[in-house]
Amino acid sequence: MRRRWGVRAALLALCGASMLLAMGSTASAQITVGQLAPAGAPFNCNYGTPYDELQTSVAAGNSYVAPGAGILTSWSTQVGTEPGQELGMKVYRPVGPGTYLVVGQDGPRALAPGLNTFAVNIPVQPGDVLGIFLPPNVHSECTFETGLPGDVLSWREGNSPVGTSFPIEESAPVGRLNITASLLPPPAITSITPAEGSIKGASVVIAGANFASVTGVSFGSVPTTFTVNSEGQITAVAPPSKTLGAVPVTVTTAAGSATGAQAFVYKGCKVPQLKGKKLKAAKKKIRKGDCGLGKVKKLHGATAKTGKVSKQNPKPGKILAPGAKVKVTLD
Repeated sequence: MRRRWGVRAALLALCGASMLLAMGSTASAQITVGQLAPAGAPFNCNYGTPYDELQTSVAAGNSYVAPGAGILTSWSTQVGTEPGQELGMKVYRPVGPGTYLVVGQDGPRALAPGLNTFAVNIPVQPGDVLGIFLPPNVHSECTFETGLPGDVLSWREGNSPVGTSFPIEESAPVGRLNITASLLPPPAITSITPAEGSIKGASVVIAGANFASVTGVSFGSVPTTFTVNSEGQITAVAPPSKTLGAVPVTVTTAAGSATGAQAFVYKGCKVPQLKGKKLKAAKKKIRKGDCGLGKVKKLHGATAKTGKVSKQNPKPGKILAPGAKVKVTLD
């Protein structure tokens, strides 16, 4: 039989403390979903049969609903000193009125007195709900009471495996689940500085958010080396390129990938065709190609005004670093 609930008025004064416990650090990209019980406040859950249970609404404080996509990297519960406690975490996805699909789980885990935290790697979507599951004949301090009518729990007898859905059997304003999870959102890119650089490579600062667990940075399809400076900044090396033009910049973390709206533009000298040009026209084409004029050799009495380019080095079409020198011979 499912246990019945009583309201502990003393918990109302402690409720605010539980919300503070559940808040994530502002120094981290991770978002805290759910709430932990205040010290001394967990309510014993003694189940003779297995249950799936989720928080369908809260009166105040952190929601148990994922605000966006990402991965859950850990979950926590805080319990008292009673031995032999166990608890499992589940992620439920609403798929219809009062119906939920189990999309992930961990445990059940044996609990020690105090704060218990377990690492996981569970992808979530916006709207997924953090909940618990309990095996039969297990004792756990899995909930806490607040006396607030907006704190609604919903449950169903039985433990549904991942990939199956079930309808809620009952809901009641009986308190909150004693569980939190850390949600790592996917990265976001806001800018890259500088937005252009040499085909020989360049140091680029990528600004954005959620750079906590970067696993890769790429320019176009080419991965490159990088340093994570902070949650909002990466210094990466734009790798050398054989072609000019814009390439997308992508940052990948454990929670997904992001490609910036701003591309990185490779700049360089594209050696122009100069044969038959007088020196003045050749200079103009050289500058337009982002190149520089190198040594000018004059043959057979040619002058800067009368001579025309008969030879050049490098050959037309070569892609070189910006400002690379082009030698010409006038004849």
